[in-house]
Amino acid sequence: MDQRPPFRQIFWQTWRDLVFVHWAVDPALLAPLLPPELEVDTFEGAAYVALVPFLMTGIRFVGLPPIPGTSRTLETNVRTYVRRRGTAREAIPAVWFCSLEAESTLAVRAARWGFGLPYCKATMRYERATATDASGRALATRVARSERLWPPPTPARSLVDAAFAADTPFALARAGTLEHFLVERYALYAQRGRTLLHAEVRHAPYRIRAGALRAVDPGLVVAAGVPAAALAGPALVHEAQDVTVRIGAPRAVR
Repeated sequence: MDQRPPFRQIFWQTWRDLVFVHWAVDPALLAPLLPPELEVDTFEGAAYVALVPFLMTGIRFVGLPPIPGTSRTLETNVRTYVRRRGTAREAIPAVWFCSLEAESTLAVRAARWGFGLPYCKATMRYERATATDASGRALATRVARSERLWPPPTPARSLVDAAFAADTPFALARAGTLEHFLVERYALYAQRGRTLLHAEVRHAPYRIRAGALRAVDPGLVVAAGVPAAALAGPALVHEAQDVTVRIGAPRAVR
C-alpha cells in the first residue's frame, strides 16, 4: 500500500528548451553541500552534478489566472541527486538544488520564502538557432548565459553552448540507464530554516536526445561549492522536449 501523503497541486508551469549538462564527480565532493538527513544518490558509484538552463512559462497558482509579470522567466539551476540517509532507493527519486538563477525578482523572493529554495536574481539570455556542421548536417543550437546579481557569492556566471543534430529524434530514457537515473526524478528536497521540505512534481516522462557542448562556463557550479578541477572531464549533454508540470505543495519531513 502506498503510504505517501496525497499529491496536492499548487502551481502550473511549463518547462521549455531544457538543456541538461552533467558531470560525473566524486560523491565526497557533494556530501558537504547537503543537509545531514540526505546523502548523495549515485549511479554505479558516481555522483552527478548538473547545470540546467531553460525557459519557464505558464506559471500560475491552481485555479487562478497568471499574475502579470510573474508567469514567465528564464532559469538556470545547479542540481544533484539525493536520497534520505540510510535509504537504498526512494519511491520517488529526488533532486537537491544547490542554486537556482531566475530573471524574475518576485519569483526569486517567493521561492526563497515559500519553498526554502536557494533562488538568486540574475540577468539571463537564451538563444535558439540552427546551423550546419562540416558535413552539412543541420544542427539545433542552444546558447544560455546567466550572471548572478544577488545574493552572494557574486560574481557568479554560466554559459552553455550546445548543439544537437536536428534529425536525431527525441526518445524516452530506458529504465536502468544512466539517462533515466539523471532525468526521471519527480521530487525535490529543500531546507527552509531548520526544516527539511519535500515536494513532488508531476509531468509526462521526458523525451530527450544527446548532443555536444561547443563551449561551457560552469561558474555557477563552482560557486555552489564544487571544485573547478572536478568539472574538467567530459560532460553529458541532453536536450528535452517541453513538458507541462504540476507542482505539489511542500511538506515538512522533520
